[in-house]
Amino acid sequence: MSYKNVVYVSNISIHKEMRKLSAIKNRSEIVDELIKCYGLFDHCRIVESNKCSLEDLLLFHSADYIQCLKRYNDIENTDDVTDELQEFGIAYDCPLIENIYEFVSTIAGSTIAAVNAILDGALISINWHGGWHHAQRDSAAGFCYVNDVVIAVQQLRTKFQKVLYLDLDVHHGDGVESAFSFSKYVMTVSFHLHEPGYFPGTGNISEIGFGSGKGYTINAPYARNISGELFVTYFEQIASAVFDAFQPNVCIVQCGGDIIAGDRLGGANVLPKDCKSCIKKIIDWRIPTLLLGGGGYNINTAKYWTELTACILDVEIARDIPDNKYFLHYGPDFVLDVYPTNSEDRNTSQDLTTNVFIIKDNLKRYVMSSSSIK
Repeated sequence: MSYKNVVYVSNISIHKEMRKLSAIKNRSEIVDELIKCYGLFDHCRIVESNKCSLEDLLLFHSADYIQCLKRYNDIENTDDVTDELQEFGIAYDCPLIENIYEFVSTIAGSTIAAVNAILDGALISINWHGGWHHAQRDSAAGFCYVNDVVIAVQQLRTKFQKVLYLDLDVHHGDGVESAFSFSKYVMTVSFHLHEPGYFPGTGNISEIGFGSGKGYTINAPYARNISGELFVTYFEQIASAVFDAFQPNVCIVQCGGDIIAGDRLGGANVLPKDCKSCIKKIIDWRIPTLLLGGGGYNINTAKYWTELTACILDVEIARDIPDNKYFLHYGPDFVLDVYPTNSEDRNTSQDLTTNVFIIKDNLKRYVMSSSSIK
């Protein structure tokens, strides 16, 4: 891949802001450090981001929600949970954090920088610090205070007519789906674990959108502990059908690291090499592609996103972790490899094939039959 065609977003201010999230702590810096120490920064164009504007946030979020974030930006006692904060989802899994408005402006700004690179002609743009797909228009949810993905789609639509969103996070991409469930210009496709009691509880295969957007929402659920072999086949069959039917002009891929085996909030048994196969298929489409992060709650996420970055850049990297600031985090083996668990796969090939059939049928019925979008 040409140096000019791949952009990577990195900024010290992002690392500072991301440390405020107890669920991921210093993950942002660990990821960038590993990718840099493998020499991958030398093979792409590094772009520093800025805080986004109020207008950027209002591309999706309600004025009331954003004004609430601004009002609580300078609050010193972040343990005080008011009725107003609870109304806007700032509680429990999304607690009030210090300088909360600065946080959302920085996170959204990092994805906007990646989007601007695509708008300026880059073929691939990477922002592992984005991908916060659960936030709703007027509330935070699932560790997500801002939905940078939706904002990215809105900005890409200023140049590209049809946007395809692929979500590989183990959790359903509910915030992005709900934002575009009435649109035939944005197709959302979410691959996720779906079982009773698993967050966020949505994403059944029967959820296909509404009105003129009916059929442009696709959910590809699976049961617990899906293997890489089954997942890759499942993904390739659906992704190919979606691409052929929708013919997108640009693609966004949310690469949540919680799909990787061993994640503490996960439930899949997929390895980085499996996801690399999926990403290679997307890259082969040769359309502008924005890659974002998302969930991921152990050191395997850093390994995963480093492998994806190397894959995109077509650079071979050593299996031994290079010396870096966070080297001890990779013990006891200090290698890039991630190993599958011994958990029983609750999926069957027949069950997933049935889902593929349903999805392809919906594509024929609602998408391929539409001649209004060229």
